[in-house]
Amino acid sequence: MTVAFRDKARTAALLVAAFSIVSTSAVAAESPRYEARPIVDDTALSPARLAQQGPVRLMPRRDLTKPPAEREPDTPDQDTPPPDIQVQDLGEVDSEAVGVLDSESGGFGSEMWEDTPRDLIERLLKSIPATMTSPVLRSLARRLLLSASVVPEAPEDAKAAGRKPTILSQRIARLQAMGLVSDANRLIAVSPTRQRDPDIVRLNVENMLLAHDVGGACNEARRDPNRLVQPYWQKLSVFCQVLGGNAEAARFGASILAENPDFDDNAFLALVDRLGGADHLQIKTLPKPTALHLAMLRSANIGVPTDAVSSAPPPVLRAIGTSPHTALDLKLEAAERAALVGAITPDRLGEIYSSVEFDDDELANALTIAEKKRTTRGRALLYRAAGKQAVPTAKAAVIQKAFELARSDGQVPLVVRLYRKVLTGVPVSAELAWFAGDAARGLLALGDTEAAEPWLSLLRARANRDPEARAAQDGMWALALIAGEERYRIDDARALAAWLAVQRTLDPETAEHRAGLALTLLKALGAVVPERYWQDLVQPPRRHKASMPQAAYSQALEQAAKGSRVAETILLLVLMAGSAMPADNEAGLLEAAISALRTIGLEAEARSLALEAALAHGL
Repeated sequence: MTVAFRDKARTAALLVAAFSIVSTSAVAAESPRYEARPIVDDTALSPARLAQQGPVRLMPRRDLTKPPAEREPDTPDQDTPPPDIQVQDLGEVDSEAVGVLDSESGGFGSEMWEDTPRDLIERLLKSIPATMTSPVLRSLARRLLLSASVVPEAPEDAKAAGRKPTILSQRIARLQAMGLVSDANRLIAVSPTRQRDPDIVRLNVENMLLAHDVGGACNEARRDPNRLVQPYWQKLSVFCQVLGGNAEAARFGASILAENPDFDDNAFLALVDRLGGADHLQIKTLPKPTALHLAMLRSANIGVPTDAVSSAPPPVLRAIGTSPHTALDLKLEAAERAALVGAITPDRLGEIYSSVEFDDDELANALTIAEKKRTTRGRALLYRAAGKQAVPTAKAAVIQKAFELARSDGQVPLVVRLYRKVLTGVPVSAELAWFAGDAARGLLALGDTEAAEPWLSLLRARANRDPEARAAQDGMWALALIAGEERYRIDDARALAAWLAVQRTLDPETAEHRAGLALTLLKALGAVVPERYWQDLVQPPRRHKASMPQAAYSQALEQAAKGSRVAETILLLVLMAGSAMPADNEAGLLEAAISALRTIGLEAEARSLALEAALAHGL
């Protein structure tokens, strides 16, 4: 027996003994006394309601050339109840095949893993990035993880090798890591192994803590004392002891944990003391916040330390940003960060912005204040001002300023989606010709060519007599083509030259390089790019640093797409892209991803990804 194992065993034995002090009492025998106060309104996520929905039936493979019409491709985890899901009796349910999306509700079909080796799924699924800034890639990953589908069985020798995380538990873990807590709860609710798979049990407890269902979490912690060999359950048990009124046992358990040389959570120890009656203790720093920390802070009636947000993972950002108990500035910062990685929707961020109170003087001077104070509060002020303006010219001016600041702050994709409803509510008129370029560009970036067309027509009508309108129209060529606007043509060399002239005015150093990216995106979407375009753009080479995936990824992606291995294709391209939208000097990666999506029939998603790339790189 190694020393490390002896230490763990000793710690577990002592904690079992300490915890038994409470578990043998009447308090432990009855229902918990802890008040379950949800941080957010998740009434739609009650286990009873979710369990009624059941796992979706495994449908035949659908025609993937038709994108799901019931939801936008960039819609992440929703805070509203999911639609009713049809259920079919599956007999003996394959626990790893369950899901909450079928081929009719946005899933990728019951055969999406066909011909993909199980060991590849197990090796890569757990690496899906938690902080993807691309709404399209995040949506694809979400649908992949939620889809009901048959999974290849593990070979017998692998089964005999010992327990490892199931594919289902990995799916739930990735959803939760992405901040898609509601979706993780939906998948847990339909899991046949939710009460016996140790990984799923722990994930379920994490969700309880995020919703401040402390009673449910402590009930689960008490259910199996054998878990106390693991540090996670040890810490949770100590927390439950102190909440149950047994501060002495909690302090004893905490002291045992602190003896472990690998223990590194001083905030936990301080919170145990604070909950145990040491009211003088202050929790001023929380560099690695967890769901347990949030539950302890809430139980102690302590605000979240200001440094917690900078390193918080998406589910913790979501909880902080949507909690009515968080200090305003911290709440706004957490909500913005959560929205950037898709843990909350842009609409939810708009609701949080709208909850901030501003006086009439601030609203009247929103543009000036937001320009001077580049803060979360300033961005909230702009959003509130845009919503309150009744005069179209004033509303347009606020939107234009929001877009301008977003370009310099690197938040254009989020801000365009945030202002979608406000933007579509601005009427097209000759008095707003100065706003036509911004309006058309924003609507094209959203893929709404129909709403963009009146603004483009306004630009065309004024282009001959208004140099600014002409420049705005010329600068729209690449984005309009990528969006599928029918009045623009790829073989219009004159339009390309005019667009390139605008790019050189904006940034002469990178104009040709960015033009090459635009043509690459168009080629990936199936456009036939004239050969001379490439020749005209060739300049002496400039070296760029690029973070590229392993060489095997490109070949594996191409083969998976050609073989119609839908889930494998999506998994590979999500991992290739990583957390952030690929840089403009990684055009080959973007081309490979867009082409792969088109090959497996996801045309709408391919175009949306190209639009995201164009918007992110200022095209």
